[in-house]
Amino acid sequence: MFHHPVDFAVAALLRGQRMFSKGWGDEEVLRRLEEQPLFDQPPCLPEITWRPGRARKSRHGMVRDGTFASPYTDLPEFVSLAHVRLISAPGNQRAVVGIAGSREEGYGLRQAIYGPLVRAGTDVLLLESPFYGVRRLPTLNTASLPTVSQQTLMNLALVEESRALVTWLLAQKYSRVGVAGYSMGGTVAALTAATVDAPLAVAVLAAGLSSAPVLTRHMLSWSVDYDALGDWGRVRLRRMVERGDLVHYPPPKAVHAAIVLGCRRDGYIPGDQVRALHALWRGSELRWINAGHVSALFTQRRALRAAVSDSFDRLDPR
Repeated sequence: MFHHPVDFAVAALLRGQRMFSKGWGDEEVLRRLEEQPLFDQPPCLPEITWRPGRARKSRHGMVRDGTFASPYTDLPEFVSLAHVRLISAPGNQRAVVGIAGSREEGYGLRQAIYGPLVRAGTDVLLLESPFYGVRRLPTLNTASLPTVSQQTLMNLALVEESRALVTWLLAQKYSRVGVAGYSMGGTVAALTAATVDAPLAVAVLAAGLSSAPVLTRHMLSWSVDYDALGDWGRVRLRRMVERGDLVHYPPPKAVHAAIVLGCRRDGYIPGDQVRALHALWRGSELRWINAGHVSALFTQRRALRAAVSDSFDRLDPR
């Protein structure tokens, strides 16, 4: 099936916001990525400081904002303070960490997608990604990061912070805990579930086994400034990204509670990568929706929520 026209339009628009326009950046950061093992230590238990005062009401539930120190210590000082939002309702026994996609700043989109889960019994914990939104460096005027090293720091920190938040939820009252994300958030959700030693519900939405083809061959690659990366830039970038491929990690502890969802008209995430993740995670469920990568965020929200909710239904209570 042909890619959705909205994906073409957005990809063409974002060509003007070049990723990696200043090249590779800090080579020491990149060297550590290439040499050190990733996510091989148990996640930490964060100490979340909640904003003073009562939680405020929203259409979905009670909202509290908080912060905690990122467990990933290589972040710049301004970025190292992680920001979270918890949307909850009394008596809920399930909770999910909802992870943002690429260039997604703030909580608005994820609140619209995941917020209705709260009234159905699942609290929602949202994390602002490093370098985005309130964590964007004052020197940056776009969500398209100017160097590969900054993107690398963001990706590694986002996984570590998500692992920490899952650990925090496991220490609370919840009988079932899970993780979900769309696009880049889906990849992070998958890595989180694969590297936390606990059974989790997991919904991997519009993401696959590897992000390398996404950055080097498909529509997101249109935004990458390969001139700034020099000769062999595409090859080096692919090899670096492949270090985080899910093939290097075991399936989640509760793989039967994993749902992998793909978009049939996706111009960003190749369908073969979605199928490859499902094949690797034997026992997971593969679902397809008739939408593009961008359009699904607005026209298929019920299907996205259903994937999250159904993953929880398959997870045994603690």
